[in-house]
Amino acid sequence: MKPVAYVLQMFPSLTETFIFGEIAELRRRGLPLELFALTPLKDGWTCQPDAQQLAGEVTYAAPLLSWRVLTANLRWLVRRPARYLGTLGFLTAAAWRNPVHWAKAVYVFFRAAEFADHMRRRDVGHIHAHWATYPATAAYVVSRVLGIPFSITAHVYDATLIRSLMREKVRRARFIVTCNAWSARRLAALVPEAGPRIFLNYHGITLERFVPDGSSPAPAPEGVFRIFSCGSLHPRKGFPVLLEAFRRLRDRGRAFTCTILGEGPERGRLERLIAAHGLQQHVTLLGARPHREVLRQYGEADLFVLACMTDYLGWREVFADPVLLLEVGLAIPFRLLTDGIPNVLVEAMAMGLPVVSTTVAGVPELIEDGRTGLLVPEQDPGALATAIERLMDDPALRDRLRTNARADVHARFDRRRNVQDLVRILDPSTVGNVS
Repeated sequence: MKPVAYVLQMFPSLTETFIFGEIAELRRRGLPLELFALTPLKDGWTCQPDAQQLAGEVTYAAPLLSWRVLTANLRWLVRRPARYLGTLGFLTAAAWRNPVHWAKAVYVFFRAAEFADHMRRRDVGHIHAHWATYPATAAYVVSRVLGIPFSITAHVYDATLIRSLMREKVRRARFIVTCNAWSARRLAALVPEAGPRIFLNYHGITLERFVPDGSSPAPAPEGVFRIFSCGSLHPRKGFPVLLEAFRRLRDRGRAFTCTILGEGPERGRLERLIAAHGLQQHVTLLGARPHREVLRQYGEADLFVLACMTDYLGWREVFADPVLLLEVGLAIPFRLLTDGIPNVLVEAMAMGLPVVSTTVAGVPELIEDGRTGLLVPEQDPGALATAIERLMDDPALRDRLRTNARADVHARFDRRRNVQDLVRILDPSTVGNVS
């Protein structure tokens, strides 16, 4: 069996533990993988210890102005001039209307040519890109140069953000995997003929890592209800809405605490809101922590809440990152930024926590309102506060939700079972050459 090359953006990364879990399970199933990344882990960034162990075997893209990249491009230009120049011409023809994205795509093209050298030496039979943006562009380039097929795992953020080249990559990919049906529908609408090649495959979790201790958490001091939330501190996670819901609960005299674990650009705003709402005694921002701390918080909480919302690139990004806006291309409305199925919700449900979230994107695929959790409209702090209060007051409902949720996660989000489906479509022994 020839190896499969996994092309990633940054690896390992703290916010992409699901990719590490997928890689580990694919290898456990006997699928040989070679790992490639466009960006190394930055100094000062953290990741899970198990994932960090893989960093030493990742082939990272060389700097553009390096001898390795220069010689690799010259070799392919001489060895396969039609493929090399044709691929570069295709990228230019498809992306020239968006100069920023075109420049980045060409930048990826030159570095991907060096990836092609490594993959040829390692006799790679198939290339799979995690993320439909620049990793998929790199996979497409190598696929064309080497004449082997490529495929894509698309999520939500990447499938909706940058449309330049998206149709072309989806058309030419042997198959596309999505982790939620919401993204699958959007990609099928973008390229209808690709519909039969779009597969739904939930990331899932390694269930044995998320086992509750069999008992409810010990009562908090003075009957305080303990809430946990976890996620990167970006607008799409809805943490300001959650804080407003907490303000309302505090004003109603409810006794609770909430720990929020995660880091991101919204931290300063959240700290100001906590102070403005007088929630310092109720809400704690822990920042980024290793996964063992996430597990500890699951075990100590009475409820997990994630107030996901739909965000858009807009005027805030014009001033904060004008290059990103130019790269995406102006659109009315601006490009969508939201979550698919947040893994932390799956984990919380597996840990036997009742959950509250919103009716955004793929979340209703995971949570059935009233049976496996509670769902409220997005950006509605009143409804969110009411749902939290309902669970505070109804331990029987909490027990019923946690029992149903855990059973449902075991049935649909078992990573080992889901990865077996992925193995069947990734197995390069079933893949023929492409032109």
